Amino acid sequence: MAKQLRRNRPTPERVEEAESQIIEYARTVKFTVTEYSFEFIVQKLNAGRYYVPDYQRNLIWKAGRKSKFVESVLMGLPIPFVFFWQNEDGRLEIVDGSQRLRTIRDFMADKITLSGLEVLPALNGFRFSDLSPSRRLKFGENSIRTIILDNTTDAETRTEMFARINTGGTTANEAEIRRGSLPGPFMDLVVELASEPKFVELTPISQSLIDQREREELATRFFAYLNSFDPMLQDGQGDIPAYKEEPSRFFFAFVKAMNDRIAAEQEGGDHSPTAAAMRTDFANALNFVEATSPHGFTKSDTGKQVPRVRFESIAVGAALALRSDATIADRVTDITPLLDSADFSEATRSDAANVKSKLLTRLRLTRNWLLGQ
Repeated sequence: MAKQLRRNRPTPERVEEAESQIIEYARTVKFTVTEYSFEFIVQKLNAGRYYVPDYQRNLIWKAGRKSKFVESVLMGLPIPFVFFWQNEDGRLEIVDGSQRLRTIRDFMADKITLSGLEVLPALNGFRFSDLSPSRRLKFGENSIRTIILDNTTDAETRTEMFARINTGGTTANEAEIRRGSLPGPFMDLVVELASEPKFVELTPISQSLIDQREREELATRFFAYLNSFDPMLQDGQGDIPAYKEEPSRFFFAFVKAMNDRIAAEQEGGDHSPTAAAMRTDFANALNFVEATSPHGFTKSDTGKQVPRVRFESIAVGAALALRSDATIADRVTDITPLLDSADFSEATRSDAANVKSKLLTRLRLTRNWLLGQ
């Protein structure tokens, strides 16, 4: 059968653009590869030379998973690479592998009692000190291959890598990673506003999503898209020039920039015009949605889901419209016709949600509908 020809193959210009992006990103990742024994790694962990970053602190394997990992080591199975990043003071941050390293440390400190083992059931109930002296020595001499990222690798790149390469089975989401990696006044503001009673009421979500800081993610997206949107671009339709269809990098860069800006504004006192404006935009959007959307950001009275695309279209679109014409808050009483429309349904589909054209469409749709354009 003849090979079917593809339609819409990338143009030479797109191929060149893709190659440039690959080269640009690859330049930011420099590393060396080495091997360390368990005993050596435990010494470094105990001395604080190797450390677990804040965004991974609460990610802990359950007892059964720890026992299975120790069993795998005793069986002689290969151990996945561990990734470190060397910070400016010379210490090594564990980018990926903290679960494994902490399990090794705790087992060798007699803090783990093996259980639920099926391949080596005779070890159930054992602690490290119960092993024979020779087995204890052999366990400590096991080695792990490590990849050490150079300290020129920036925080944005290494947290992106953690989100992509995590092999521990227990992963931090992007909201947790940003909160742990980028502490500062903007993140403090996001955490505060995400727990506002009105916001909580308008965003009824499951406990698991609450635990994963989904409301902080929604608030971050609100500010990032709203404050990066330039209504004068694209013949007045507006654009987000900083958005390159890499949302995690876009949000990371935005949070860092806002932390720095608000911190600089607060150097002469506690007041920050940027933070004050953000509070106003957030409050205005919530008040408007509360007054005009019978179900808040959900689809029904009993809804327990707030799809990000739906939230972005309603919240950011409304905030953009209110910035343009504050009298909308007095004139518009019900946005149900918009929310029930085929255009809104199409614009808030989750497929290809991060494509820039899709993002701009859903933001512009609500804004333009409210402005009567």
